[in-house]
Amino acid sequence: MIVLLFSCLALSPRAEPAFALVPSVLAVQDAGFEAKLAAAGKDVAKLVELAEASSKAGQEEDARKAWRKVLEVDSKHEAAHKGLRHQFYDGKWFESLTELAKYKREETARMKAKGLARFGEQWVPDAELPFLQLGWTKDDKGAFVDPFEIERAKRNAELEAAGSKYRPDDNSWVAPADFDKWEKLLWKCGDEWVEMAKANEYHAKLEHPWELVSDHFVITTTCDWDGGNLARWHAEKAYPELVRLFGCAPKAKVDVVVLNSLAQYNEVAGNTPLFPEADGFSSLHGAYFADLLFDTSTKPARFQGCGVSYWDRKDAKISAWGPYWARWAAAQSFIDAIDPSWAAIGERVATAAAGGAQVGAPEFAPVFWAEKKVPRWLRYGAASYVERFMKDPLAAEGADPWTMRAFAFTEVKKTGGLRKLDEVFAFKLELKDIPGSSRLYQEAGLVVSYLLDGAPGKDLAGKLEAFQAALKTGKKAEVTKAVEALEKALVKSDKELRKFAGL
Repeated sequence: MIVLLFSCLALSPRAEPAFALVPSVLAVQDAGFEAKLAAAGKDVAKLVELAEASSKAGQEEDARKAWRKVLEVDSKHEAAHKGLRHQFYDGKWFESLTELAKYKREETARMKAKGLARFGEQWVPDAELPFLQLGWTKDDKGAFVDPFEIERAKRNAELEAAGSKYRPDDNSWVAPADFDKWEKLLWKCGDEWVEMAKANEYHAKLEHPWELVSDHFVITTTCDWDGGNLARWHAEKAYPELVRLFGCAPKAKVDVVVLNSLAQYNEVAGNTPLFPEADGFSSLHGAYFADLLFDTSTKPARFQGCGVSYWDRKDAKISAWGPYWARWAAAQSFIDAIDPSWAAIGERVATAAAGGAQVGAPEFAPVFWAEKKVPRWLRYGAASYVERFMKDPLAAEGADPWTMRAFAFTEVKKTGGLRKLDEVFAFKLELKDIPGSSRLYQEAGLVVSYLLDGAPGKDLAGKLEAFQAALKTGKKAEVTKAVEALEKALVKSDKELRKFAGL
């Protein structure tokens, strides 16, 4: 059978000519194109006509030959470059995306050395890029302003011009026709004016919490109004202590969230709920920083990271901790306002707007925290300080104001004492070691307590002042250098520090 098959193939008169036809036809076609190409010579119009005809006939290789011939005559011919799929950028044509990408990388490096960054098709100062990505604009003084704040200021001015009055006790504007309701201490909830009991019931829900405004904070709370008012008071008590430590203050009021129960606190934490966080540190304490919080209802999205705590005023045992955690949350909001991560935020918002990753996704957090100038031990130490190491704001006149700090020292001693300072500075929080991490919070607070109230030597006090001066420059390299010097000075003062805390 096999022999017969090969015999048939060998005898077939149609087998060989069928395959020999194809190359001869292509040869004729090639010869025809080459003749036309030669005939066109350096006549750009004829070469373009030949290229377009070849492309239309599906003969792309011939079209490319014609386009290349055009470029030999006219190196700037746009149609020829496009026909060859070249990329135009910076007044030049690049033969491939790879070549263009290499050029852009080199260009970016050159511009970065000059302090410039790419924004669309233009180069802008590095410091301005995040705000441009966020859609901010400059005011008359050349400072960047959030368009949301511009719109709010405009709306407030219109309300004031119409005779309305601002009520900070619920962050609202009351129209002249409703002044009598204000005088009766009624509160507008939705479309209704109600008494305090109903208002507290209405604002206990996460969908529409109270907002109480003070000189430096906006307290968003689901506690009853009295509880929110106390949280506002405690936040203000923490404020001057934070200014004393950092030597500067936020330029605007900062947001703090105080929830009414542990159940509500657990509900809003995590990496997807209402006030999301990346690391799960809400489980270490009665407060945390919501580092993944963005308002996506605006375009572009707005970062709204803030301190979050809870104050269960119905539980006598837990209620005592409410003021502590409120001050801790206020400190976190304060510090983030003086040490923002605008580059990380701007890049994230721009990427999301272009169809990239979600703004509040967990992978944003490492970049956000890496940009910080204030180290975590000092940030958390400041929060711990105003929580339990500063003078007791509730101490009666004439009473010892340091009883709260004395209790905090005792707690540190009871739970294992102060570890090596280098370990405190490393500040490694671990969810698998909640007691150890909670203790680390307080150890950092103890170190800050010594810095502010322990009568440190001139060298250490000078290092703190140098840190404050560096922080005002806004330059991370200078702050890092100042922090390293401060840490070394603290290590030298280790013996005095422990003596101060009774350890």
